[in-house]
Amino acid sequence: MIPHPPTAWKSALPSGKPLALLMAGLGILLAVLIYLVLPSLGLSALSDSLNYQRLVMLCGAGVGAIAYWQYWRFIIPRPQLLVAFVLLGWPLAALGNMHLLQLGVNIRFTPLLMLLLMLPMLRIIVPHIGLLWRQLPWLKYYAAFIVWLGIYYLFYNANATDPRLSGGESAMGDGAVSLVQLIAYVYCLLCVALSAVTVLKIKNFRGFFDALNQALLWVSAVESLITIAGFPFQLTSMMLDGFLRAIGIFSHPNPFAHHMGILMVYLLGLYCYYQGDRKHRMPTALLWSGLAINLIAFLLGLSKTAISGFALCALILFLLNLAVPAIRRSFIQIAIGLVTLFPLGLFIFELLTGKNFFSIMESRINETESMNWRAMVWQDLMADIDLGTIWLGHGFTSANQTVFNLTFNDAKNANPLMMVHNAYIALLYDLGMLGYLMFVAPLRLMAQSIRGWMNAVKPALRTEHTIIISLSVYFLFACGFDEMSYMFDAPQLYWTLVSMLFCMAIREKQECPA
Repeated sequence: MIPHPPTAWKSALPSGKPLALLMAGLGILLAVLIYLVLPSLGLSALSDSLNYQRLVMLCGAGVGAIAYWQYWRFIIPRPQLLVAFVLLGWPLAALGNMHLLQLGVNIRFTPLLMLLLMLPMLRIIVPHIGLLWRQLPWLKYYAAFIVWLGIYYLFYNANATDPRLSGGESAMGDGAVSLVQLIAYVYCLLCVALSAVTVLKIKNFRGFFDALNQALLWVSAVESLITIAGFPFQLTSMMLDGFLRAIGIFSHPNPFAHHMGILMVYLLGLYCYYQGDRKHRMPTALLWSGLAINLIAFLLGLSKTAISGFALCALILFLLNLAVPAIRRSFIQIAIGLVTLFPLGLFIFELLTGKNFFSIMESRINETESMNWRAMVWQDLMADIDLGTIWLGHGFTSANQTVFNLTFNDAKNANPLMMVHNAYIALLYDLGMLGYLMFVAPLRLMAQSIRGWMNAVKPALRTEHTIIISLSVYFLFACGFDEMSYMFDAPQLYWTLVSMLFCMAIREKQECPA
């Protein structure tokens, strides 16, 4: 049994109050000295050399230190709030940052993210590294991948930059593809560790899980309603490849589609989870309405990859859950619900678009220009891999740089592109065979979940494992057609959910009477 006393988090409280107060006092004192005391003594040279903005920065440093100490003091004992932000607030924060960048305002989101999220995450995770290492069998592979990635970032880096992004001219700016990728992969690792520690250590883990799921249903439903309402007016949609596709609160249909794909697999898994003895823990109306509303928004994304991946994972999820008695007893109810839900989604889709869903999807399948272009780029990249580079790669983000050079003078593309659209080729091209350690992690997780499904002490405990397997299949499937290994919020959504579910299965098994 993992100890989880109510005061388990209190020992993690920092003892940084004197330092924070000292920083605050020095900031304010320095400003007063420069702008009030020295000029009154006739020493105004220093104050003349400092402008109003520097005064604000000096005072802001002091106020900011106090605010950050209070935030740190509040958040460290409550890691569940950080998990909730990763699942619920991160897309909204990214949306706000994107609009600020479009307005020419750069708030330095990356360092701000590290300060507000990564540092508290590390403070929570570090004391429990031994626990995580024992409980998460796939963690060692992802950690080894991060080490290999870090070595390449420092010593074998192509320093690819995207000139379309703010600061794209600098290899250390916001447009540096290598910096974006490194932080994204590290952030996914932190999401794994944070969600796992939270579930393993929190006392009322079921209450936390249920509250988080209800919040996820509410927030995702509201965001989907906004997407549906704005779709006909192109407020939450855009024309791409001749089709009007939903983008939701994202900037492109692809990140929206994969966010919704991961979410739909998880929500369908929740429907299976909250059956039988667990049914009273989740309002049925909230679960059904959340599924229906998100399904409509998901279909509006018109992503061939996301829809086919979801269909495959839904089938896997449903078949594996037939081993759970509560699901078998509700088979007719589930069948009637799905028969009702899917046509309803198609009906509303046709009301919004004025077109038949299957006709549009057939047209999208027949429209192969985008896929043909991707295949040509993939062939060029694969042709550049030989017996030497297959082991050590070409250098971090070399694949992005190569794709940019291939499309720079291509008349078919309005702008040169940076994305490989295939994580398997990109990691092999950049990092060599050891880059595939990233894929070993979800495969190891799937193997552990299959074993957990087969050896479950109670049939109901199989459901968590079926959701993990389905989410992992979607993740690995989407990695073959998009930047799903690191880009958008879908990878961190995946790693957070599967880690939380895996640790939920551990806690449920420990609480199960022998």
